[in-house]
Amino acid sequence: MRSLSVFVALLVSASTLAFKPESFKTCSQSGFCRRGRALSARAHATGESWHSPYYIVPSSVLPDPTDAFFTAVVKSTVYPHLSFSLEVRAHEDGVVRVRMDEVAGLRGHYNEAASWALVRDPPLSKSSHVKWLVGKSETRTKYGSQGTTFEVVVQHNPLKVTFYKNGEEQVVLNGRGLLHMEHFRTKQDTQPPQIEGAEAEQVPFHVNNAAWFEGEEQDAWWEETWSTWTDSKPKGNKSRLRISS
Repeated sequence: MRSLSVFVALLVSASTLAFKPESFKTCSQSGFCRRGRALSARAHATGESWHSPYYIVPSSVLPDPTDAFFTAVVKSTVYPHLSFSLEVRAHEDGVVRVRMDEVAGLRGHYNEAASWALVRDPPLSKSSHVKWLVGKSETRTKYGSQGTTFEVVVQHNPLKVTFYKNGEEQVVLNGRGLLHMEHFRTKQDTQPPQIEGAEAEQVPFHVNNAAWFEGEEQDAWWEETWSTWTDSKPKGNKSRLRISS
């Protein structure tokens, strides 16, 4: 038994010595992480006046005939020409699934994780248990069984989803206004207009109206280098940050 213990200890020591922290990125070395933390820092510095740019178009809220879920159109005050689809599903086991993606963009985000992570989609809640109530400022439902009550409140503007269990707040999506759906764009779209001649003197700089939310710098949008590798991103930045409170 003692020999076995010594052998196990040697294996643990060897695996510990084999760990190379320089083989893993830190947050400061990842553009995705830096952008997320910078967004949080801007919101913190702004204080109570900070607000999320995402909002639901009230007239677009459409409960499914089964009432197990509803869909809606989400817009952004930063990029008014964009539209996002929102789907909120209530499942039989009390789980609420929220999905949001860009509509009619340059390309779609990867959305196949459920196909290999789940054996099958969890069943939707029965219509007798769920009834979505659509109001001017929010959409909500309350359902449950066997002494457990679930409630979902979806605030329209700014977009916020709050999940309650037996009256107690459990999860808040976009509670601090840090949700960011980076949409696909081309590199040409992100360049300031090139003005030459006499007109150049009249337009001294390009105003970035999205800077308050996305920042002034295009941090690792199109490529980033780490160690000896350079990661080219011809499709640009495309992260989806779902930050909850």
